[in-house]
Amino acid sequence: MTVRAYYADLGIELPAWPTREAPVRCFAQPDAHNRGDRSPSCSVNLASGAWNCHGCGAHGGAYDAALATSHSPRTAMQLLVTHGLAEPYDPGHPTPDRPPTPPRPTTVSLGTPQPTETRALAADERDVQHWAEMLDADSRLIRQLALRRGWSSRAIRELNIGFDGTRITIPIRGWDGALRGVLRYDPFGRRDPKMLAVPGTRLGLVPNPAREPSDRVILVEGPPDMLAARSCGLPAIAVPGMSAWQPTWSKLLTGRNVTIVMDCDAPGRRVANEIATTLRPASIQTEVVDLWPDRSDGYDLTDRILDHRRARAGSRAPRTLSALLRPVPPVHPKRTRVRARSTREVAP
Repeated sequence: MTVRAYYADLGIELPAWPTREAPVRCFAQPDAHNRGDRSPSCSVNLASGAWNCHGCGAHGGAYDAALATSHSPRTAMQLLVTHGLAEPYDPGHPTPDRPPTPPRPTTVSLGTPQPTETRALAADERDVQHWAEMLDADSRLIRQLALRRGWSSRAIRELNIGFDGTRITIPIRGWDGALRGVLRYDPFGRRDPKMLAVPGTRLGLVPNPAREPSDRVILVEGPPDMLAARSCGLPAIAVPGMSAWQPTWSKLLTGRNVTIVMDCDAPGRRVANEIATTLRPASIQTEVVDLWPDRSDGYDLTDRILDHRRARAGSRAPRTLSALLRPVPPVHPKRTRVRARSTREVAP
């Protein structure tokens, strides 16, 4: 393939199995990565030759890749022409200093204001399936997700969760199953922000309530908590971000009993009450559960599930919704009890 041969001439061997995006170690700023970027954080588009490092942010086109590997502008252009990635020089036309860099998909933070116009989603079903296959083939990562996040392989496959070489990918679908967005999540807290959205993503509940048959559902803060809960067999649905709730989503939950479980901190409790305020007027039976009223450090449903598993010596836990969502009773300050001394007068 042309792009593969081009990168091979640059001394960068691309793996043979990808068909769209090839993961490689960062070749632009390798010293900016821990342990030499042992877990590849850079990806190369096999159609255009464009590349992007999700770790350090370096990016560019095929021409930039040559410059990043110590080629001169002249030898870089020669390589592009040799591999059919640029047209040969025509003396009758001026040669630009560098070929235009093809546009590359980026990711945006969920907190970034979105433009009013509709953008095309920079991912499709082939991408989602490819990322799902990458995760399914990475047994080490699946074990880590089970141990540290409480996710089961069943829940991962059920929701088509994937891995793009840097982050976990979480598809967002409509009531008909059509892809409407993709979230990219760092499950181990190595990058900030932890959650990004592929450009063009339209946010929605995950999974869409139309795909969940249960009459009673748990509404949780974020897909990670949802995956941990569904790994226990609980019918959880995620709000895709603390500030992402849209009142129009209330109609998707009509006829359900909804238990709202947000993080144990001031923002989480505020959002839980705001969601309940929009659900109750729609005649939706709603309950807000504060897992640990005395905490304000962000303790969440995943923490509760992992605590239960440790308490049960690593077994799957808990088996009932009520056991999982039982709030920890508030701790009252110890009352100082004063005991009156009994005294006796002794006659001299």
